[in-house]
Amino acid sequence: MKKSLSIIIILVFATIVILVAGCSPGTKASTSTASSEVTSTRPGDTSGPGAGASVTDTGSSSTLSTASSAASDSSTTVSESSTTLSTASTTAVTSSPTSGPQTVSHQQGDSRFVFAGSWSTASSGSASGGSFVYSNKPGASLTIRFIGTRLYWIAKKSPQYGKAKVVLDGVSAGTVDLYSATTVWQHMVWGTGKLTSGAHTVKIEWTGQKRAAAKGTYIDVDGIKIDGVVTGRHEQGNAKLVYAGAWKTTSSASASGRSLAYADSSGASVTIHFKGVDLAWIAKKSPAYGQAKVTVDGGSPITVDLYSSSVLWKQRVWSTGILPSGPHIVKISWTGSKHTGATGANINVDAVDVTGTL
Repeated sequence: MKKSLSIIIILVFATIVILVAGCSPGTKASTSTASSEVTSTRPGDTSGPGAGASVTDTGSSSTLSTASSAASDSSTTVSESSTTLSTASTTAVTSSPTSGPQTVSHQQGDSRFVFAGSWSTASSGSASGGSFVYSNKPGASLTIRFIGTRLYWIAKKSPQYGKAKVVLDGVSAGTVDLYSATTVWQHMVWGTGKLTSGAHTVKIEWTGQKRAAAKGTYIDVDGIKIDGVVTGRHEQGNAKLVYAGAWKTTSSASASGRSLAYADSSGASVTIHFKGVDLAWIAKKSPAYGQAKVTVDGGSPITVDLYSSSVLWKQRVWSTGILPSGPHIVKISWTGSKHTGATGANINVDAVDVTGTL
């Protein structure tokens, strides 16, 4: 009996030892694994707010800390992604062809600007482009034609400068005072404000007026900025205007370029090839003028009546409107037709305004 009891006690003790030995190594391995996971996660966290921080916690506490850091990193990534989208949107609007005309700077010597009267050129390192034009003479003016939405006039201001008159699309826009007690360069002295997209004309005129403190009545132009495209004027004698039939030339100080071409016989026509987006026909209107036929790119003919009960010079009698950018052909032909009040069937060409090139 005692022998059996001893055996039982020995077996129970052995079982306890085996059980204890089997559990302890597993516990140590689990702890080691948990510790290894925490250690490998934190040093690898290089993008978030907790980058490079030492890890002192163990077990689940360290795991929560790591999860918190990961969440913070994720939040930062979302924020950066949002910023990137915003930037991309801004870039797209800026560069998109449909976002509207781009502002383009033009020096005062641009050949498409039409100066009248007496102007002088002065050089200065302070001026836009190193030079500017000025005048102090009656009749001095500058006319700028463009297709777009806005124009800015850049000028020098000084004690010697007076006031200029500005006309926008044939309507007075008031006077601009170029006086300043001290000399100011490259100053934006006037702007049209936002205009309806289309063809516009700005004219700057010398007035001879000044404020009491001014020492002179000079006006000047240093540059022009335009949200759009400048339109260039080409006189009727330009070699790229191809005439057919019988045409004659007459001179007048009232005409664009001081002369115009006219016709009054069958077969008379003028053909203009240009590359661009718009062409406008400039002509004289009077009681002696009749009707012309105009076609664009061989399309249906349009009748343009040059009759007027009084004589009108340099009139924009017709335009193509905005065309797809590219090569186009405009043909103006004599018809022999006229208004019932007209005394003749003449047609004429004084000039063409082209937004593009001939």
